Amino acid sequence: MRSSKSLALAFVLGALLVGGVVGFTADRVFGHEDQAPRFFTRTELRQHFAERLALTPAQRSKVDSILDRKRAMMDSLLAPVRPAMKAVSDSTARAIDGVLDERQRAKFAEMRAENEKREQDSGGRVAHE
Repeated sequence: MRSSKSLALAFVLGALLVGGVVGFTADRVFGHEDQAPRFFTRTELRQHFAERLALTPAQRSKVDSILDRKRAMMDSLLAPVRPAMKAVSDSTARAIDGVLDERQRAKFAEMRAENEKREQDSGGRVAHE
């Protein structure tokens, strides 16, 4: 009797595990392409931040000044390593290009151009503003 219960429990746990893995994989493969994370400009992030906290105009002005000072400090810290980071990104792109076919290479170049434009438009990456 005990081995039957153990076998049934193992089967249920196995089914749960397999179901979870299949569900996760299906979500990554089939779902949410239209809901892919959107890239926000610095202005959009600040607007969202202010709205979520319901900042008054005076508070918004002070917070913007604080974030501007932070950005300036971060830029000065990153300035010495930016050329090395660009070199790593460029060599990575060249390596990826070597794996892609002509159609994929053209799409990859388009994706990189979009990313560069987005970075210029927003004044740089805005992940941690």
